[in-house]
Amino acid sequence: MMDALFRSCLLLILLNLTLLPGQSAVGEDSDWWAFQPLEKPALPEIESETWSQNPIDRFVYQRMAEREIQPAPQADWETLVRRLYFDLLGLPPTPEQIEEFTADQSPGAWERLVDRILADPRYGEHWARFWLDLVRYAESDGWNKDSYRPHIWRYRDYVVQSFNDDKPYPEFVMQQLAGDEIEGDDPENLIATGFLRLGIYEYNQRDARAHWNDIMNETTDVVGDVFLGMGMACARCHDHKFDPILQTDYFRLRAFFEPLVWQDDVPGATKAEQASYEEKLAVWKAATAEIQQRIDALLDPYREQKWESTVEKFPLEIQACYRKASELRSSWEHQMAYLIGRQFVEEGVGLLEGMKKEDKLKHEELLEELAAFDGQKPEPLPEVMSVSDARGPISPTVIPDDYKATPIEPGYLSVLSTAADDAEIANASTTSTSGRRTALAEWIGRADNPLTTRVIVNRIWQQHFGQGIVSSASDFGHMGRPPSHPQLLDWLTTWFIENGWSIKSLHRQILTSATWKQSSFHPESMECQARDPAGELLWRAPIRRLKAEQNRDAMLAVSGELQEEVGGPSVAADVPRRSLYVKVMRNTPDPLLQLFDASSGLSSVAQRNTTTTPTQSLLMINGDFALARARHFAERLLAQQQATIGETLDYGFRLAWGRGPTAEELAKAIQFLGQQSEEDSAEVDVKDLAEFCHVLLNSNEFLYVD
Repeated sequence: MMDALFRSCLLLILLNLTLLPGQSAVGEDSDWWAFQPLEKPALPEIESETWSQNPIDRFVYQRMAEREIQPAPQADWETLVRRLYFDLLGLPPTPEQIEEFTADQSPGAWERLVDRILADPRYGEHWARFWLDLVRYAESDGWNKDSYRPHIWRYRDYVVQSFNDDKPYPEFVMQQLAGDEIEGDDPENLIATGFLRLGIYEYNQRDARAHWNDIMNETTDVVGDVFLGMGMACARCHDHKFDPILQTDYFRLRAFFEPLVWQDDVPGATKAEQASYEEKLAVWKAATAEIQQRIDALLDPYREQKWESTVEKFPLEIQACYRKASELRSSWEHQMAYLIGRQFVEEGVGLLEGMKKEDKLKHEELLEELAAFDGQKPEPLPEVMSVSDARGPISPTVIPDDYKATPIEPGYLSVLSTAADDAEIANASTTSTSGRRTALAEWIGRADNPLTTRVIVNRIWQQHFGQGIVSSASDFGHMGRPPSHPQLLDWLTTWFIENGWSIKSLHRQILTSATWKQSSFHPESMECQARDPAGELLWRAPIRRLKAEQNRDAMLAVSGELQEEVGGPSVAADVPRRSLYVKVMRNTPDPLLQLFDASSGLSSVAQRNTTTTPTQSLLMINGDFALARARHFAERLLAQQQATIGETLDYGFRLAWGRGPTAEELAKAIQFLGQQSEEDSAEVDVKDLAEFCHVLLNSNEFLYVD
């Protein structure tokens, strides 16, 4: 009995050795593949190999050859064009677009098509979606109240424009992490910091200390997931059990954000635009000064009463932060004062609640007088959700339950950090900011950072093939999967840096490869599957179901209803705009998008689930959205005024499937509509044609991309 107890205790000690603070496992794990310096591998030399069309293929073919696997043949052009459109735009091509390409047999036709689609503004709308999944974009606060955020859509539009502009990745990172610290007068930089405002927030949370601590921890977790591809959250309570991430590493990363305070009063406008606005506003203020004074005299007592009521709901130590003079506050005290101020603004009970009846009537009369001057009042400047560093001393970052409360300075992962890095961070402060977030963004975007650029290149690859070269896209550690093609990943990463960190150039490299152009059907698939059960060696193209947004948008596209307006405030789900512009409410998502596995915005999502449920089928068969699209689809076909029913049905197949029907498919469609021959008149009952269109929208050929 004692021997068994002794062995159990010894095993527990051995298993928990990694939890001991200050352990040197970091040094021992520095040879992990993800931390190795980037070096561009030589291209494989393969005798008598004629399949490859660019360098990607040589790495892929080499791995297939090791298992004696041959690649699938190239897919037909109709399939490839449909695949390309969904891959880059998230929308189906029209029959005319497919015909235009297939008729062009000149050299370089495919490359020209790729470039043309990359230049389409709809490219940014589609590719923004994967980034918004990563950063847990939503337009509501989450938790219980789930209040709507009416201005965060500007961040969404910033991401769309960044992809369309082919913004170099280091600049993309810098703007989101430290846009407020960038010199100049570009409102885009402030809008980009909306990334740091995407976390869950609840305005009526009284435990402000714990609330802000949760906000900072979640920000740290997401930055680790998105940019580092490492699960930092595990190190919040102890040294990581499997990866070389110390508990101090977690809080070193958090320390970059310690002075952060949210900003809601900085407009998204240039200084010149702000000056012009203030000049016009001064005219309006002068004209309405006397009315404003009477309004203020009426409301000030109620305003003071509400402030006191708001402040008194918080613990005494938090109240003290608010009552302290602004210039004397520490960064933490500024953060607590901000939470009180937000509650005053967002509290459900307004100033008018509880006012005397005669005061309410007087207030309404004054507002009517004020409205007479509306013509002189300038349009308000764009409102932006942004951040800045709080003024005053930066409150120390400490590890919870550390009885010494030892301050933790900002720093990078110990396994990748040097003394020079620490010195650089310490000297990063400017006259107006700590410079901490700028230092972090510069490190993430450094060409010699072996981790972060591998992460983003792998994410782009993942969007094209459904799975990354590292299939665990946000976990490059020991608990993740090793790269299936390590040399290819390093070659692409170094090539990406050499080519100006251009994501569009990376797309071109991938989309012009024989690897991407393969058919999804392999003549020897059983043998290949036996030699590569996980399907990692890329011997055929993956068959992928349309994502939730692609499904909804494709139905709107083929029915002819899709409104292709770019950008602007989000809309309700019944508005026929792209799904990117549908309001994303964390607690009440759109049923169609939710059922088809759209991200909820509650956490960073590197790869969506792909579920298959009866509810999905029921929604597509009986749901109002699908039925309405089928009806509009039928009306579109009839509006084409084709001469025969065969021509009408042929066009319907091409719209929905990207190809014409086989003779058997056309015959069954004609029979379904009660017609005798494809030469019959195109006049057919719209209800019957809508049922046929409904079948097309529910078919695998519509819902999947080969």
